Amino acid sequence: RRVSLLVLLLRAAGMAVGLRSSLFDIVAVRVDGVDGGRVAVVARTAALERGQHLLTAPLDDARARVEALPWVATAVVRRVPPSTVAIDVTPRVPLLTVETAGASWKIDDESVLVDGGRVSGAPVLDLPDASLPEPGKQIEQPVVHDAVEVHTNLPRWLREQVTAYEVSDVHGLVLRLRVPAGKQQDGSRPQAASVRVRFGDADDLALKVEVIRALLPQAVAGGGGLDVRAPANPVVVPTA
Repeated sequence: RRVSLLVLLLRAAGMAVGLRSSLFDIVAVRVDGVDGGRVAVVARTAALERGQHLLTAPLDDARARVEALPWVATAVVRRVPPSTVAIDVTPRVPLLTVETAGASWKIDDESVLVDGGRVSGAPVLDLPDASLPEPGKQIEQPVVHDAVEVHTNLPRWLREQVTAYEVSDVHGLVLRLRVPAGKQQDGSRPQAASVRVRFGDADDLALKVEVIRALLPQAVAGGGGLDVRAPANPVVVPTA
């Protein structure tokens, strides 16, 4: 018991010395997971100043402030003795471009509004009359969640043909496809075909994809579209 008490006293004394020692004053905040201007934004948002004591700095508060940034998914803030704080950031990855009221916004795979602008090489989700939340918040409209689920789970061959997702009160989610044309016997390559697919919601997604695979050549040849909302009874829609 005397030895245990002595150890506790030594630990307490060491902690007291550490709390008073300038050796543990923060001299650097290291940000990992992002680059460019976002490094400075994260460091500034964390609000951990040089000279604060490493052992008593409010790291939980710093983490909460960083995670409040709309483009941050998660953040881990940790002490790196003797005098550094490390912030490990996992940024949100934009998935689709949402267009509404003449503005473009980026959303991720959780339907969170990440930032303004367009996602390069990604389809557009047309929401002309939607009321969007502030950046960093999740869009609540079910059709947005359907679009994200569909786009995430489409096989690569089909996802690469999607140029846009439309929202229809009658047909639900509509996929606009641009189907590449094969070479002709003379070596020429005709223009790609545009096909509209009335997809509905995200239910029976795998079956709908197989129906699209089977009927897409007919839709291209007829210059029309497809209706796979009821995949057991699909329809090749003729040209209007």
